[in-house]
This record gives sequence, C-alpha cells and structure tokens, in this order.
Amino acid sequence: MTRYVSVTDTAKLIRPALAKQFPEVKFSVRSQSYSGGASINVSWTDGPRAKDVDCIIGGFEGRSFDGMNDLASIQESWIKPDGEAELAYRPDSYGGSKPAFYSDAPHPNAELVHFGANYVFSNRHVSDWDRREIQALEYIRAHCRCEGDPPSDRFGNQWVDGLARQMAQDFGQSETVEQTFDRVVLNHGLD
Repeated sequence: MTRYVSVTDTAKLIRPALAKQFPEVKFSVRSQSYSGGASINVSWTDGPRAKDVDCIIGGFEGRSFDGMNDLASIQESWIKPDGEAELAYRPDSYGGSKPAFYSDAPHPNAELVHFGANYVFSNRHVSDWDRREIQALEYIRAHCRCEGDPPSDRFGNQWVDGLARQMAQDFGQSETVEQTFDRVVLNHGLD
C-alpha cells in the first residue's frame, strides 16, 4: 500500500536529506499549495551546484512532466531508512520523452510513498554574481574565437553573454574559471 505524504511533510523530509549531504550549507525549503497542486522551492546561496542538489531533491517529487506531449503523470517513490528518496514508479508518457520506470525496493525497509509536492524546484543564488560574470566574459573573449562585437558576440552557436551567465551560475566551489569554462562551455568532463 502506498502512503501519501503531504507537501508540508515532504518539505520536512527534504531538509535533513540536504543537511546530511551538505552540512555546511543553509537551505531554505518552502512549500506552497495552490489550486491544482503543490510545490516546494529549495534555495541557497553559493555552496553546491544546482545539479548536485537536484540529485537529492528529485526523488521527493510526486509528479513528472513531459513537455513533449504536455502530460503530467503521478509517480511513486521509495523512502529509504536513511531518509533519502528515490523514484520507484513512473508510467510511460505515451510517445513523449519520459519512458516508463519501475524499480524494486532499494532497501528491505524502504517504504513506498506518493509525495504531495508535485514538483520540487532548486534555486541557487550566487553572492558575487557580477564579479563571476565579468570574469567569465573576459575569459571567453580572451580564449575563444568569437564572431561579432560585444555585446552581440557569439562563440559557436551561443551568445557570449549567455555562456558567461551559465558559467557564473554553475561554478563549482573549488573550480577555477578555466575549469568552469571547460565543463560548462566546452562540455569537457560532463558530469
């Protein structure tokens, strides 16, 4: 039998899961109910990349959405004894981009649940955004063959200022600007 976990209780489960993985970071976890559903917004300043946080909070979503055919589907998750959650079941999106998914219990004491939060969103704030964006712009323009003149210059098929914003938003805490450039712009060492 699948147990229903309200959006408020889902938020209460997310907080310790994040604290366990990132004890040095203060997260804001806010739930919101509205007609047609509920969601949770997780925000923090600096700290881990959004991708790293999304790996943890993604298991707490009660729905999946396939934009290819505009279909929202209810999904179920496993809550493991350590408080982490992972996807248990998602139906096929009928020709869209989300295939059906089913997994056995990851632990003998895992519990099958349906989370009341349709979606869980992450929002990383960057405290020194302007400095990082300028640093990224300067690096791209100094190391790449860009077409056009600033601020309308392009590298490859992308606007340079857009690439610089991506670098500023997705820097790793211990990365140099060169390492962020390699990972974000050149897609080296995809993770």
